[in-house]
Amino acid sequence: MSATMEQGAARRLRLADLHKTYRSRGREPFAAVRGIDLDIEPGEMVALLGPSGCGKTTTLRMIAGLESVTSGSVRIGEREVGDLPPGKRDIGVGFESYALYPPLSVRENLAYGLRARRSMPDACIRERVEAVAERLEVTDLLDLRPAALSSGQKQRVALARALVRNPPVLLLDEPLSHLDAGQRQRVRRELKVLQREFGYTTIVVTHDQLEALSLADRMAVMDGGTIQQFGTPDEVFDRPANRFVADFVGEPAINLVPGEAADGAVDVAGAGRLPAAVSASGPVEVGLRPQDCRLAAEDTPGEGPAATVEVLEDLMEFGLATVALDGNGTRMVVQTEGGASWAAGDRCRVQAPAERVHVFAKDTGERLS
Repeated sequence: MSATMEQGAARRLRLADLHKTYRSRGREPFAAVRGIDLDIEPGEMVALLGPSGCGKTTTLRMIAGLESVTSGSVRIGEREVGDLPPGKRDIGVGFESYALYPPLSVRENLAYGLRARRSMPDACIRERVEAVAERLEVTDLLDLRPAALSSGQKQRVALARALVRNPPVLLLDEPLSHLDAGQRQRVRRELKVLQREFGYTTIVVTHDQLEALSLADRMAVMDGGTIQQFGTPDEVFDRPANRFVADFVGEPAINLVPGEAADGAVDVAGAGRLPAAVSASGPVEVGLRPQDCRLAAEDTPGEGPAATVEVLEDLMEFGLATVALDGNGTRMVVQTEGGASWAAGDRCRVQAPAERVHVFAKDTGERLS
């Protein structure tokens, strides 16, 4: 790697009570972001994960200076930047919409920001452009214009343009959404390597949980303009703070079924008990991740709701069994071993260790265990 790609001085990024409210005449104000607090360490990669309309892109745009801040604070290092124009914030931004200059070649698009700042000789700019282009596999595109590129190529170029500045803070809005599966995996790995190598403080906006889980040091799961949970991928996956986080994070999706808690256990949909680390009693919602469950023969000793296998999907490395619980027929998905011999109509029990049984309040959805 060229000497012109030396590690940048990553900076801490702090958001304090950040709000964004849109107002227009004749309409009720709309609160897109409702009091976000984040403290991101220098060199850390954080993912903002959530469904469309949850406020994650609006948050990113406020950090970048592309949206005004209704109230709250945006600090980069020790400097408050909430009132600074985008060009004064020393931030690299990769847009989902590409935002490439049509008259310029890819090479000129990548070099544009560096040349505009006049802080580097042309020879160094060329060297840096070629180095980043090689890492993101766009070297063969350097002499083309954006109109000649596919959507996936444009996205890689937009990502390269954000990285070529070697910014202390990097903001990426859905950086891999237009890539095909193979490209997405390669670029995701390369992005992780580059971020580790050069120490960008990075925020990635995504609705793809796999992208967030694989890339981020920590992730903020958002809904309705607020952060529902902020933690490491392991913390969010293993101990979701509420029903929304549990349902949004995880593939296959978590099973959420009605239950009744009592005496350190839960009765699952009236079909049988499972041990659970819960002290509450009364109606609850039980969360069971498919990979945390196992199917056992109906006469196997131990607790577990009784069920009937409806269908088994053989995915070679593992299987996914859909079972109907006794009682009200509630369906669950259970991950099985590859080559499992379960068939439609087989009777079974669904078992899971107590520490992997998630229990949520029926009314609020907050975690109880």
